[in-house]
Amino acid sequence: MPDFFIIAGEASGDLHASSLVRAISDICPGSKFSGIGGKEMRASGVNTIFDINEVNFIGFTSVVKNFSAIRRIMGLTVEAIRKQDPTVVILVDFPGFNLRIAQTIRKFYRGKIVYYIAPQVWAWHKSRIKSMKKMLDLLLVVFPFEVPFFKKEGMESAYVGHPLITRINSFLSGHKRLSSEKIRISLLPGSRKGEVESILPEMIKAANLLDSKYDCEIKILCTPHLDEDYYKSFEGVEKFQLIHKPQDPDANYLSILNSELVITKSGTSTLECALIGTPFLVVYKTSPVNYFIGKNLVEVKYISIVNLLLDKPAVKEYLQQDMTTENILSEASRIIDDKDYSQKMQKEFKLLREILGSMNASQTAAMKICCLAGCNS
Repeated sequence: MPDFFIIAGEASGDLHASSLVRAISDICPGSKFSGIGGKEMRASGVNTIFDINEVNFIGFTSVVKNFSAIRRIMGLTVEAIRKQDPTVVILVDFPGFNLRIAQTIRKFYRGKIVYYIAPQVWAWHKSRIKSMKKMLDLLLVVFPFEVPFFKKEGMESAYVGHPLITRINSFLSGHKRLSSEKIRISLLPGSRKGEVESILPEMIKAANLLDSKYDCEIKILCTPHLDEDYYKSFEGVEKFQLIHKPQDPDANYLSILNSELVITKSGTSTLECALIGTPFLVVYKTSPVNYFIGKNLVEVKYISIVNLLLDKPAVKEYLQQDMTTENILSEASRIIDDKDYSQKMQKEFKLLREILGSMNASQTAAMKICCLAGCNS
């Protein structure tokens, strides 16, 4: 039976990788898995040599600050792959780390290297494509427009669907929106400490003003990787309910489904809100150094994948100096008060579903990976 070394470095990647591992195990029973991941991957049977918390750094300044730790982990990961010599190495998103691993191991590793959830080189770092062609045996993409993009750049790829489609469809089939006399708002400040510290204070200020205006029920959807006491330390958070390590695995999605409005940082959460069908606005703020570097590298019009897929500003984005209490309050109030406006947004979300289709990403990706590994039973 084949053995796989799989690397994910973020909470979303941990979740998607765990679904992929289960799908591979269904096709190739007895397969062995090791790598880097979190609790979801461990629950699916992966023997992790490092946890995602040990590799999850965001932004140029954070990477520089933790460079020695990152280099040590990379070195140990490379040696683990050299020693194990797995049938297939699967890299899940997390390009800053994973592409360096691929580049290093390709010098000695003769097995197959698969990238699942391709690096967003269409947004920045197109220069990476040349080296990706040399390093990778299979590139699996989760957005339809990525196939023609990579083909134009001389690289073949396969669209497998987005892993959130199946997950959210399953959730929606078993849950209906509950009515409430109060306006319900969910805050999603991100999964990394640096993001939370930059974004949550402004979210809290705006949410408290919304509470004074509308009498709201406000929830903060916390990442389990940060302590609950950490969230409680933020000024103005006393009235809010913290969703932290809930017993119900669907607690976050339930909060989004039952909200009239979500205020979220850019990232996977924007797609989750759109697929669930809840109106939202996007905020993001990072250090001036990170923003300066990113602004000069990014080649896309929008920061939200929802707007990118629709190729229009379907949802408002407030970045850096525009991420103010006043702007958040204004847009949130419009979503709450103007039903035509919020319903128009929801119509755009339905169009987004049509664009993404209904493929089961984990199963489709697993079939392609197992074929590459020589296991199709």
